[in-house]
Amino acid sequence: MNFHTNNAVIQMDNVRQTIKDWISLDDEERKLRQQIKEIHKKKTENSGAILEYMKANEVDNFAIEGNGVGNITRSVRTSRPALKRSQIRTQLLLQFADQPQRVAEALRAIEGIPEGDDMSVGGTQRELLIRRIPRVKNTVVLNNA
Repeated sequence: MNFHTNNAVIQMDNVRQTIKDWISLDDEERKLRQQIKEIHKKKTENSGAILEYMKANEVDNFAIEGNGVGNITRSVRTSRPALKRSQIRTQLLLQFADQPQRVAEALRAIEGIPEGDDMSVGGTQRELLIRRIPRVKNTVVLNNA
């Protein structure tokens, strides 16, 4: 075996070990995400019960004694749906129907698209590693006895 072949084997072993490590970390992350999902579900259930109590008893704030615990406060917030590019474009075209070039310039400025680039594609591109695991099917086998 010459130096180049030996070096390629070492690199392949390093890549294999790195992939094994990555898969192990991915498995651990998936388990933690599932735990977080379960915790969030329980927290949401408890939040509902607390909010019902607070509404029924006209309580806006629980001051909880203890080191670093703080308060639990009930507040009402109104949220608006996110603005969509199509809505912004439509409104800009309605307001500035006689100036389509200015509409295009405004959209480029809002989305950070340089002059001359394709306007149909917005956002930032990132390169990612994605692992797809086949879903486990819950299958029941019925035997004719």
